[in-house]
Amino acid sequence: MGQTISLAALYCFCSAGSSLCQSCFGTTAPGTTGRKRSVLLLALTIIISLWFQYNVGPGIVSQTGWVWKTYRVIPGTGKWVYHAWYDSCQEYEDQPELFSQCAGNAGVMRPTFLAAFYFAANAIATKIVPALNKEAWPAKYALFFFGLLISMFIDSHPFFTGFFLWIARFGAAAFVVLQQIILIDVAYNWNDDWVERANEADRLSYGSGSGWLQGIVGLCVAFYSTAIIGIGLLYREYDDCAGNTWVITLSLLSIVGMTALQLSGSDGSLLTSGVISLYVVYLCFSIVSKNPKHECNPHLGENDVWGITIGLLLTIVSMVWTGWSWSAEA
Repeated sequence: MGQTISLAALYCFCSAGSSLCQSCFGTTAPGTTGRKRSVLLLALTIIISLWFQYNVGPGIVSQTGWVWKTYRVIPGTGKWVYHAWYDSCQEYEDQPELFSQCAGNAGVMRPTFLAAFYFAANAIATKIVPALNKEAWPAKYALFFFGLLISMFIDSHPFFTGFFLWIARFGAAAFVVLQQIILIDVAYNWNDDWVERANEADRLSYGSGSGWLQGIVGLCVAFYSTAIIGIGLLYREYDDCAGNTWVITLSLLSIVGMTALQLSGSDGSLLTSGVISLYVVYLCFSIVSKNPKHECNPHLGENDVWGITIGLLLTIVSMVWTGWSWSAEA
């Protein structure tokens, strides 16, 4: 009787979750796609990656946490899971902080590999049968989470921290380029939308649309001011090495050159330049703050909270654009 009630409760929970996702992420009607459901899977991948990096991975190698305790109570699995995560990081066992970071980094590779494998397989399948892109999503999510459970038993090295790590590096480089295109599109649409609102307000009452134009100018000033302050802070904190100085100076020159290029054209948008200027400063910070030489990086070994936060925000913007922008549809 108890099992029947539990199964009924589980069915109701799954049905409710499916209905909620269906209402939030579209339907399977003709003319629709699975973009929004794909964005949801990407969002889940990011959340799970952070969880694996800061909780699951360090918890397994230190034999703490409820995930480790759950696997340990299953006969024969505790030792298997432990060595799958521990063996590739045992060289750092005498350095607890690096030991946890090693396990956490290996943890990130598991959900990201599954996501990469899924989207590669889905791209091939939908090329053959296009309707598969918008169908069978409950089964796709179920397979993803099942694969996640299986990945816990696979040794981190050489597959995750060796083979897939290099694939992830090339993918990350491609994503940086794609992210710039997305930000440019977002900024241009933002600028055009506010200009159109200003023109519409002026048609109703001449001069009433100036507020929208002033808003664009104000944002441009704020973005460029933040970029200049950011460059100044980078010079102050990371100017102890010639390599860092070159990276920061090239970033500053690229901002100046990009702005000049926008001003020289008839269809230029300073709002777009301001957004990309901020992105250039962020990339510059990411480069110099990852310098492995202590004399070049005074913050080496510290948790990069700002870098992680900004990176997550940019990723969220990219995913929202991918799932809901009409430009992405085009």
